Amino acid sequence: MGKLMRSDLPVSGKGLLAVYRSFQYRFSTGLLFVCLLSLSAPAQTPADNSLADKYAKKYPEDGVICVSARKTFSFDIGKNELGDQVVQVTEEAEYEFLSLKRFASLMYPEFYNKFIQLKSFKRAARKGNKFVTYEKGGIDRAVADNDIFFDDSRVQFFPLRFSDKGVVQKVSVKKLYSDGRYLTRLFFHEPYPVIEQVISFKVPEWLKMDFKKMNFAGYRIEASDKVSRGITQYEFIMKETPAYKSEVKRIGRAYTDPHLIVQLRSFDNKGETIRLFENVDDVYRWNNRLYNMAGNDKQALKTLLEGIVKGKTSDTARIKAIYYWVQDHIRYIAYEDGLSGYIPASVQDVMAKKYGDCKGMANLLTELLRMAGFDARFSWIGTRHLPYPQTMPALCVNNHAICTLVYGGKTYYLDGTEKFAPFGENAFRIQGKEVLIANGDKSEIKTVPATTAAENRLYTKAELTLAGEKLTGKVKVELSGNQRTEFHQAYQELPAGSTGEFLNDYVEFGNNNMVATQVKTSDLKNREIPVTIEGEVDLSNTVSSISGDRYVSIDFFPKSLERFIPDEKRIEGYDLDIVVKFEDEISLTLPAGFQFTDKPENLDISGAGYSFKGIYLVEGSRLTLKKELNISNSIIRKTEFNEWKKFVEAIREFNRYLVTISKK
Repeated sequence: MGKLMRSDLPVSGKGLLAVYRSFQYRFSTGLLFVCLLSLSAPAQTPADNSLADKYAKKYPEDGVICVSARKTFSFDIGKNELGDQVVQVTEEAEYEFLSLKRFASLMYPEFYNKFIQLKSFKRAARKGNKFVTYEKGGIDRAVADNDIFFDDSRVQFFPLRFSDKGVVQKVSVKKLYSDGRYLTRLFFHEPYPVIEQVISFKVPEWLKMDFKKMNFAGYRIEASDKVSRGITQYEFIMKETPAYKSEVKRIGRAYTDPHLIVQLRSFDNKGETIRLFENVDDVYRWNNRLYNMAGNDKQALKTLLEGIVKGKTSDTARIKAIYYWVQDHIRYIAYEDGLSGYIPASVQDVMAKKYGDCKGMANLLTELLRMAGFDARFSWIGTRHLPYPQTMPALCVNNHAICTLVYGGKTYYLDGTEKFAPFGENAFRIQGKEVLIANGDKSEIKTVPATTAAENRLYTKAELTLAGEKLTGKVKVELSGNQRTEFHQAYQELPAGSTGEFLNDYVEFGNNNMVATQVKTSDLKNREIPVTIEGEVDLSNTVSSISGDRYVSIDFFPKSLERFIPDEKRIEGYDLDIVVKFEDEISLTLPAGFQFTDKPENLDISGAGYSFKGIYLVEGSRLTLKKELNISNSIIRKTEFNEWKKFVEAIREFNRYLVTISKK
């Protein structure tokens, strides 16, 4: 997806935090560690050592803590990259770090780009009662992922080395925001523990601004304000803040961690009131202005469009042809340099290069549909990892762009970056989210419909036969909705020569005791129909024989949730990132002269947004297991862990049961 909120990268968790952890590891190992030995040892005070002892017990997994962090924001009037009169923001920050053990180290990161300039950086170590500046340089790296071709977003890593426990170092930073609208979110949690975090704003009389307090409940955050000489100083103080740490399937921090949304509303300049983001209309005008700067040459699309819709006799067929052409022929790759991070690439540019980011692809799709005579509109949306409504006037509300189509009395949300999403189905990442839709001088806000678990189905049917100790049969797997789309995506990304193994795994479900042969599929070139995979299987390795009795588990396809059983150390809840229905129907037929002598009790269990049913049915020599697992809410919060753990463990026990088969 294209970035529409570039100033949020320092707190996104995906960009900066990933790079931070990579460099933190490299820095703490190898030859770089030798450098620590060459440093002169700053003098520690008894108070510093005592403080280090105290917090080493509280944060045993951390080698360095931040004793105090203060960020102060001040404001002035200037011009942005477009030549507009805007509010410019200066950020001045000071951090005091304390080592909790010998030879501790920390890679301190600072984010910047063409809109957020890193003006100065200083480091100082305590020697006696003084702090002596000893180094100013850092390690400069790009902040990007595999989908970014070029991005001017960067991070400076500044290595902090501590020769002993109780050593104190200070860091001071100064940054300049060329337009205050790029100052969006400020989180309190850092990649290291902070004993006292202070965020301060010095707001002049001529500036109107607000703060949205997000996720403050349950945290001790002091807020105050005072007026002096025409300046209102707002302060937010949070104490004893543990480090922000990434976890598998962690709920997005915007839903859980306390943070501020900074909103610059308007300012007075020489008697004139200049609006910034008073409301959503202002945000729309800002976004739409940049959208209209794309410089589209619509005539360049004429020949292309004629080729795409040739032979298509209905409106629906033409819409699908256009949508699928963009999906199939334009690769998602972002080139984000300066304002190109906000302005869509022109249609002729995307068409010529055959790649673009979400904005460029949405722009091309919108214009092709318009030229074909349809009501298509460029739209901005925040993916499901952002909890903010469109009515919140801030750039951090949106991080993605799509095309909204009004056709046949219905509204369709077309995402060109979702290569295998059929027309009429929405990507899971935007389901339930509000979308800001361009409509000339005004905008509309609508909500993308969310699918039910039943619409995203993975159905498995198996018919097995036992002959002696040989267990064989046929398996058919059917995927629909987002399950089908995810299959297509995974299949497309397979390396050459590995498709056979991939399809076998779908039939075998990762069961090492199962061997699949004669595997075949439905038409995988048709994204609109359910995907079916079927084959023959041999499960003879799973049969146990003791004293003439056979012991068999016919639950060969457990949809394991065991990796999501929370441990006591987990900080936050899970985002399973799926809404799905798993449904199994597995039958076992016995040879003549044998009977079922034991089977497990049925299971019917449910919780907040999830349920499971498991039923064993015996009809003569045929045993059928029917299972149904529904996950209608992908978010499992930490307060729900006990209930969730019981749910998962009950399913696990049910899945483990062995059916006893004896001679009559």
